[in-house]
Amino acid sequence: MNEYSFIRSIHHKLPSDIFKWKIHDSFAAGVPDALYAKNSILFVEYKYVKKIPVKPTTLIKTSISPMQVSWLDNMQCAAHSALIIGSPNNIYIKLDNFSEKITKEMFMEKKVTILDVVGFIVNKTYLPKKVITAD
Repeated sequence: MNEYSFIRSIHHKLPSDIFKWKIHDSFAAGVPDALYAKNSILFVEYKYVKKIPVKPTTLIKTSISPMQVSWLDNMQCAAHSALIIGSPNNIYIKLDNFSEKITKEMFMEKKVTILDVVGFIVNKTYLPKKVITAD
């Protein structure tokens, strides 16, 4: 499996009423891989690692760029954003502090299944994002 097929496997399991857009932007650096929308918007940057390290303290190399981190951080004031890291057997969802390094131990402690990812996307897009206004 690679990142493309990982994303596609998630999209196939999502309800049809959720708008799904696999973003491919050749002009702007850092744009997340996908946008999901229903009652609110979720931006997701996907990373796929073919092999998880053996040692618990070893960092998982995701190749997330500073521009991708900036995009995800900046979107949090207006929309939901997440970094989803897939591997052959497990998935990790990161909701903030996107530049923080992840060890194998952290990954395994919070690992989820593909159905958990689908539930996460449904939850984030079905519920309206609360936006703070200057009233």
